[in-house]
Parts: sequence; C-alpha cells; structure tokens
Amino acid sequence: MKIVITGGNSFIGKALARKAAKDGNQVVLVVRSAARTEEISNVSYEFLPMEQYKKLGSLIGTCDCMINLSWDGTRGSTRMDRKLQQGNYKNTMDGIISMLETGCRRIVTAGSQAEYGHHDGVISEKTPCCPNTEYGIAKLNLYESVRNACSEYKAELVEPRFFSLYGPGDYSGTMIMSTLTAMLKNMPCRLSAGVQMWDYLYLADAIDGVWKLCTQPCESGAYNLGSGDVRTLKSYVMEMAEITKTESELHFGAVPYPETGMVSIWPDISKMRNELGWKPQVSFKTGVSRILKDMKKEGTKI
Repeated sequence: MKIVITGGNSFIGKALARKAAKDGNQVVLVVRSAARTEEISNVSYEFLPMEQYKKLGSLIGTCDCMINLSWDGTRGSTRMDRKLQQGNYKNTMDGIISMLETGCRRIVTAGSQAEYGHHDGVISEKTPCCPNTEYGIAKLNLYESVRNACSEYKAELVEPRFFSLYGPGDYSGTMIMSTLTAMLKNMPCRLSAGVQMWDYLYLADAIDGVWKLCTQPCESGAYNLGSGDVRTLKSYVMEMAEITKTESELHFGAVPYPETGMVSIWPDISKMRNELGWKPQVSFKTGVSRILKDMKKEGTKI
C-alpha cells in the first residue's frame, strides 16, 4: 500500500510512519521542514507548509490511504483562536480534496474528544456533538465536510477520535510529563482537584487502532479511541506517585478549572472493539514505566 501522512513529525505521525513502513508499505511523510526528519526504511518525505496543501495531489500522486494529522493550535489558549482554527480547516480541506482528485480511496482524519464538547457521562459515537471551543468546532466542521467530499468522490472516511494520549516523547507540558518530571525531583505538584473522570490511552495502542482503521474493512464514520480504564484524574496522579516513589507534595485544587468548565473524559470504545477487534494492551503502570525509562535514556535532568 501507498500511505500518505500529513503532520509526519507529530507525536502520532512518527510512530505511525514506523508502523506502516515496518509492515512493508510505501510511506510518504508530509512535513514542514527537514529540521526534525529521520531516515526510516520505506519512508520518503515531501516538504510543504499547510498553506500550500492544494499542491499535495500533484506532488504525491494517488495513494491507497491518506492520514491527516496536521493541525496548528491544539493546546491552551490557541484552541479558542478562531482565525487559526478556521485556517486549519481550510488548509486541511485543500489537501484532502487534492488527494481525492488523484483517486485516493480512503481518508483518515485525526479527530478529537473536543468535537463532543462537555458531557458528564459516557461518550459514544452517537453522543451529540456540541463543541465549545473553536478547535472543536473546526475539527467537527472538517469531519462533516470531508464526509460529504468522500461521498462525492466515492471514497471512504474514517475518523479516529482521540481522547487523551500519552507515551514516550510526548509534549513536556502535558499533565503526565510535567508531573512526572516534578515527582522525580521531589518537587511540589500543583494540580486541579482531579475529580473529573479520565481515560489515558498509551501511544502504541492508539497507533494499533489507527492502523486497523487504515487497513481493515470498516464502516465509514467516527471511532472513539480510549483505554477503557476510566477513573478520576486524581487516581492517575496517585498511581504516578506510587510508581515514582516520590516525596513530592501533591496540591490538589491548586490549579483552577478553565472558564470553559471542568472536562471529563469517558469514551465508549465498544465500536472499535466489536467492529475491528481492537483491544488496548498497555496498562497505565506499564506506560508510565516506559516513559520513565525513556526520560532516563534521553538524559532528563532529575
């Protein structure tokens, strides 16, 4: 198979490229510059900013599957930047249309729990989508627009909707990465009250799920990806403290919830399990242990 991955230097992109290439596929990674590229067997690169995604089809030609991971403004206040998020939508649509015009038969778009908005209970693919951030609105608009485009071009669309991923090499500012760094130094940890329900999915399990969506027969539509280990965020923090054997003081409630409100994450992953036989394999304890091993390997100062 020929696989095209935009956002090839992202947390998910690099791991997915290795998975696809290892299975003997031809992989084209679309990245913005050569600054963070690495040589991988069966992987080639195209250097293109998102603003020029109209050129994707003419540069790459047709493919069996296009996986879109490119997106700016996924964290913090940038999620509420309407101009930025609308730009993401336009540029991504330009790229997807250009690939559909070459005859690409399957489009995979990286979705987000932000498309659902705030829900206190279990979230399934049938849960009404009521996004309350510009990021979530743009992601949902993209999904609906690509669905219509794929119908017109007689192509398939599948969207893995990620809830909360973690793993080695993740952004240092995430709750897990920043808290582990503080715990290893026995520094105080400022945290929210931690009463919200949460579900952390290890990166390798997420990649396995996405790869199934890329390669196996399945219905077009959205698919929730989570671990199934749903509990309070405080419970996850306490487990990290136990794993690291830290002497850090844990200040729950020191960080207020954002103005948009407390977010709980409780994905129903039965669709992925039942239709694709996907089952997460990595426990939170194992995942955190692998992160700690990687941090030592990378020489994180403790």
